[in-house]
Amino acid sequence: MDKRIAMTDSIAQETTHKTESQPESNPESFVELHEYLRQLLSPQQEALRGEPDFARVEAYWHIGRIIVETEQQGQGRADYGIHLVESLADELTQHYGKGYKTSNLWWFKQFYLVFPILHAVRGEFRSLREQLRTELTWTHYRLLIAIENKQERHFYLHNAADESWSYRTLNRLIKSRYYYQVALGEDQLLSTRTAPKKVNQAEKHRSRVAQIRRLLLDQPGWAFVERTGSGLPMTILKPDIFFYQYNLQRFVGIWLAENTPNLLESIRQQLAEWQPKQPATILFSPLALLVNAQNKSQLITTAMTPALSENELSQLPKQL
Repeated sequence: MDKRIAMTDSIAQETTHKTESQPESNPESFVELHEYLRQLLSPQQEALRGEPDFARVEAYWHIGRIIVETEQQGQGRADYGIHLVESLADELTQHYGKGYKTSNLWWFKQFYLVFPILHAVRGEFRSLREQLRTELTWTHYRLLIAIENKQERHFYLHNAADESWSYRTLNRLIKSRYYYQVALGEDQLLSTRTAPKKVNQAEKHRSRVAQIRRLLLDQPGWAFVERTGSGLPMTILKPDIFFYQYNLQRFVGIWLAENTPNLLESIRQQLAEWQPKQPATILFSPLALLVNAQNKSQLITTAMTPALSENELSQLPKQL
């Protein structure tokens, strides 16, 4: 057995023994905390769960949750939380190293408070993975935790994951207030010392995506859907934006690109892949809109999709 894992079991037993004499604390919470640390330290557990970088993020979130829950048990004492974190940091640092010093445990606690996953079940990882983005590392989340504006934080969370931003890219865009350009429709980056001198093609594309998304959200019947949260496969060609149109009762994928035969075929294949994977309650075929540089939209369907009526076509924008 890995010595670190064996040590974790020993610590868990010691912590439980210590907390039995403290009515405010919760021994079960400390045992659970050490179980998560054991999973974090175990290469076998990481291999089983996949995505080792996110396994670390997941463990830190649960450590923060357990700290908050344990603090709530001792809320009658004003200094309870401070002593809890300090004593826990001393213990974990002694056995695991500097990654669990007091400042880091405060970060874990803040991580949980900033991203409170509703109805989180002890030991159930799926709900957490559905709410957070598994593509991001702990260094990404450290940046996101510091953003107070929930809408702004949500913007960076999903764009960083969708566009595979590195930590440095995310940090630069946050400092340049990139959100206020693309999400709020400003024409140019705000003037700051850290703002990039030029907006490259990728940033221009993201700006167009954000503007079209905002435009459709201002129209009735359009609901933005996270691609990873839709439950539909995206293996052929991911859309730039994914919506559900309530009036049409259809999913609508939107691509921003110029019309080419190969692109049209790939989009049709993606629509065909979505069709059998839709929830049983959605009876109508998905649609696609291809938006060119002049913001003119072209409707794309598969050969199996029945023709839309005039009323249905009127629900789809011809210009974006």
